[in-house]
Amino acid sequence: MLYEKYEKLKNEFSTYQNFAEAQIQRMNGKNTELEKKLDILTNIIEVSKYINSNISADNLIPMINDMIIGILGVTYSTIYLVENNEKLIVKASNVMENYNVIVNPAFSTFSDNRPVVINSKKPLFKEFKNKLEVHSIIGVPITLRDNFRGYIIVEHTLYDFFSHGHIKFISSIANQIAIAIENSFLYNKVKESSIKDPLLGIYNRKHFFDMIEEKVAKDSRKSFAIVMIDIDHFKNFNDSYGHQFGDEVLIQTAKVLENNISNNDEVARYGGEEIVIYLDNAENTEEVFKLVDEIRFKLSNNLVKHGGIEKSVTASFGISYYPQNGESVEKVMSVADAMLYEAKDTGRNKVVSSL
Repeated sequence: MLYEKYEKLKNEFSTYQNFAEAQIQRMNGKNTELEKKLDILTNIIEVSKYINSNISADNLIPMINDMIIGILGVTYSTIYLVENNEKLIVKASNVMENYNVIVNPAFSTFSDNRPVVINSKKPLFKEFKNKLEVHSIIGVPITLRDNFRGYIIVEHTLYDFFSHGHIKFISSIANQIAIAIENSFLYNKVKESSIKDPLLGIYNRKHFFDMIEEKVAKDSRKSFAIVMIDIDHFKNFNDSYGHQFGDEVLIQTAKVLENNISNNDEVARYGGEEIVIYLDNAENTEEVFKLVDEIRFKLSNNLVKHGGIEKSVTASFGISYYPQNGESVEKVMSVADAMLYEAKDTGRNKVVSSL
């Protein structure tokens, strides 16, 4: 009788033990899955914090791409973004130079609205000789308010490497990139509005001074020229033809000036109808004078048209030089201003140089 009770208890204990072990194993599996999800969530939060703290960085997209490689341990990662011509352009990749996986036939199933996973036992992209054999790929679209903005494509040498968790993670990163793109656009827009004249689209006076001061701080021995420009009889244009025509005079003048200086030169609105130019190459004062006089001539031959009115516009120019006319930007500007007023006082539509 006792033996039967013992066997019964033993069987019950064995059943309970097996049940408990199965439950523990199941809980361990759930804990492992939760840990993976927690890791993914932690990584997403970290990437999000990083992106939000670096929205103005020019190399933000390459940095995000590096983070994807580091976090997921993938072989290759490439981020494509849609540029102005509506084409996908590689913005960051750890693959070889000039690599464009989008054109590969394997991606014919890719769309701009859903993630796609491709697994192949045979190696993909055999045309790239310097590339490791790829057997697993995932592509996730970057969208912002249902607008397609690009793609994240990650690749691995192992077959069937990518799981649903990878899709979730990369999709989250894609969302963060979309937000970063918009934030960066807004940031640059605000930044541009703070340094550029809203009417003319050229730099404002403060930013111009800051740029030149920075150039002098970097290399105080480098010579340059400052050109002050004042549109002749500008008040008459406003009084006779209205402020809209006056604005067009300013806009057209700025365009002529911008189109006739080099990439290393800078142009800014000094105030009112006055515009200032920084000329980077000022070693030869005769060449500088010739360039400025050619600009004056082109400006005088440029007809401003607006609202059925067509008028020619002239301007007076004053040139000064650093460091010949002063060891500070303020002093050189002051000399250029004095040269400008000499040009105005002696007939206008002319160039007067300090040297």
